[in-house]
Amino acid sequence: MKNMKKVIVALLALTMVGSLMVGCGAKKGSDSGSEKGGKAEIRFSWWGNDDRHKATQDMIDNFEAENPDITVKGEPSGFGDLEQKITTQIAGGTEADVMTLLYDWIPKFSSDGTGFYDLSKIEDLDLSTYDPEFLKFGQSNGIQNAVPLGKNVTGIYLNKSAFDRVGAEIPTTWDEYKEAAKKFPDGTFLVVCPTPRFAATLYLNQKTGLPEFDEKGELNYSEADYLEAMTWYKDLVDAKVFCSRQDYLENVGTEPVSIAQNKKFIEGGYVGVMEWTGGIASNEATLKEAGDELIVAPLPVIDGAKGAYTIAKPTMLLGIKKSEKNPEAAGKFLNDFCNGTKANEILGVTRGIPESTDAVAAVEAKGLITGAVKAGYEFAKEAEVINETPFYENGTLTAIYSQQMENVELGQSDLKTAAKELYNQTKDEAANLAVSYKLAK
Repeated sequence: MKNMKKVIVALLALTMVGSLMVGCGAKKGSDSGSEKGGKAEIRFSWWGNDDRHKATQDMIDNFEAENPDITVKGEPSGFGDLEQKITTQIAGGTEADVMTLLYDWIPKFSSDGTGFYDLSKIEDLDLSTYDPEFLKFGQSNGIQNAVPLGKNVTGIYLNKSAFDRVGAEIPTTWDEYKEAAKKFPDGTFLVVCPTPRFAATLYLNQKTGLPEFDEKGELNYSEADYLEAMTWYKDLVDAKVFCSRQDYLENVGTEPVSIAQNKKFIEGGYVGVMEWTGGIASNEATLKEAGDELIVAPLPVIDGAKGAYTIAKPTMLLGIKKSEKNPEAAGKFLNDFCNGTKANEILGVTRGIPESTDAVAAVEAKGLITGAVKAGYEFAKEAEVINETPFYENGTLTAIYSQQMENVELGQSDLKTAAKELYNQTKDEAANLAVSYKLAK
């Protein structure tokens, strides 16, 4: 009987030890998706050109060397189908731990502030290096969902060398652009614009002093406003100032891409580009390789303008997925990306000029704010800007405008009819977006 009791006690002890081991194993297993051998693993997604890809991977390599307990898997991509990709990933729970975001994705995927991780909960992330007002671009429902990296302002950037070759002065007014266009060979356009809506908004910003949509997502512009903007734009297309839709589709395509990689831009067939200041570094680097100089041109102001307004938004934002299992590791990487001295010496201005005071100090000390990049930085600081609604760059809205201008150029519609269609379709789509983004009250 005594021996039997000893056996029972021994078995019970082994069972307890086994249970404890199973419990410990379960705890370790719960983190196995994000850790291996005690090493945290996180994924970081971004898009861009080759120069941005290389700088980002170099920054990741440096971060891993300084933080051997964290592994970062880079996930670069081009500029196409960004919204479709992020929508699919978030729906399937496959988004990266730290992800690059566009301005409108914050309200779209996190209208109540819970769609992304609350960055205020991460101790290693220092946001005191940012202007509190600027940080609001990354907030939803008062919750800090993302860090806006820098300020993006619309401007015109010209190949000065191409102007010099034909003996043309850099224009300061739209009439001067028309005169300058006459000096360039047939098939040349002075300014390529990713969408006619981009240029038309600039025109209407200056004409009305208002953004296209108010804070509730409702239209600020009338049908007559759109007709005036479309007429102005078409006039400049006919004068070979703005690139025609037909030429754009033939030489660039339908997918959103960086013009810096475009053959016609590199060869001078597109003499300049209207886009965000965040693209200056890539455009400048491309032309420099071809032996040409990129400059920031004076922004023309239309007659009767209420101000020399241009459009402003964040360049891009960085957020952490809401279900993050390693928030401190992700936060440490995010902080280094935003504020790290060595990190920003490596990243340079491949995403435009950063807004973090620590990052700006790093790139300035490294002598990276020079040439067109420096001019763009100064332009952005001094410009009279109008902040558009988060859904301003929505693909459907952009497509509506492009389609109506294509109809006019191809003789399938007149300007008055196209403006009416543009107004009605934009108004309807904006109403739908205001509801989905929970802007409408």
